[in-house]
Amino acid sequence: MDAITTGSASDLGVSVEEIAAFYDLHWPRKMALGLPEFARWQFVSAPEQNNLCSVCVSVSGSNIIGAMGLHEHSFMLGGERRRAAELTTWIVSPEAKGKGLGPRMLDHLQSTYEVMLGSGISDEALNVYLRKGFNYWRYIPRFFRVWDTEAVTPYSNIAPLGLKLARHRADAVTPDEGGARLVAAADVAVPDRGLADKNGYVRDAAHLGWRYDRHPVYAYETYAIGKAHVILRRDALPGMPFAHVVEIGAEAEEMPAVLSFLEFYARDRGLAAMDFTCTSSGFGRHFIAAGWFSSVDEPMFAFLSLFHPPELRDPQTTSLIYWARDAQAELADLGRMHVVKGDLDLDRPTLAYYQTNGLEPR
Repeated sequence: MDAITTGSASDLGVSVEEIAAFYDLHWPRKMALGLPEFARWQFVSAPEQNNLCSVCVSVSGSNIIGAMGLHEHSFMLGGERRRAAELTTWIVSPEAKGKGLGPRMLDHLQSTYEVMLGSGISDEALNVYLRKGFNYWRYIPRFFRVWDTEAVTPYSNIAPLGLKLARHRADAVTPDEGGARLVAAADVAVPDRGLADKNGYVRDAAHLGWRYDRHPVYAYETYAIGKAHVILRRDALPGMPFAHVVEIGAEAEEMPAVLSFLEFYARDRGLAAMDFTCTSSGFGRHFIAAGWFSSVDEPMFAFLSLFHPPELRDPQTTSLIYWARDAQAELADLGRMHVVKGDLDLDRPTLAYYQTNGLEPR
């Protein structure tokens, strides 16, 4: 093997098409990052990329032998804006395993960014992350609400207590449209809406517009409810229409109106269920009080965590690794951390989604 060089794809002259081809060749299951069009949207068109690709790659000669997917996205930590990255799929080619690529790639990233987070960590990758000073959150909070237990049952593992609780919680919140207006995501961007005391990625108009208004595959809906806003995405499996809540911008006193709107939205459109992933206890407490199930703490009702194809996993949520160069204790204040489904590639289409919806992968 030739000498190994590690750095950003743009600095090393590696194209996003080459990165997509590398993912397509080596990842066990076909995925959207293996499609050049999707990879370009995620890795190049993100607002802070300036049309450059910052994916960390290791190359030997002219061959990619390792890639850590990422896009740059500033992070507010302790009230200060930090240079940061959202990490996604990390893969090393079979012939390069055991050659120290993992630590070498993390060294490059730690010298470049001040804050990094990633989700869905394999045991193999976790070993490297922990040795390089990252911290690990095994089960990040995820909540779901059920309106139609019959429709949800084929996609769930429900104990008798789970069914009783679902019925008991059926009317925990009164539905109310609350004058909700359908708007563009970029138009509701208030970077610190409900987040002034949180640590999380910057949510300005440029980011929300890129992430939700100009997504290459998904159709998101953004609703303004007074000064608050909700971004969600509808989906369906045979016999089960549902929705993912992916973003909420709201102060504590506005959350009852947000939850009343979600209740109205689901009932009005005949949804069977809805889910919301959010690390912030400041947001999660409102969902608990409104009768949503906790995927982490209430195993009596286990609901899908992967949808295309449907897959019921244990646990029903995912993990998180996080690192800050000089403020790790601040970042480890998990109650203040704000990560939602719209972050860290937690809402990425699968090829099964493309096929189910008659979309042409490019």
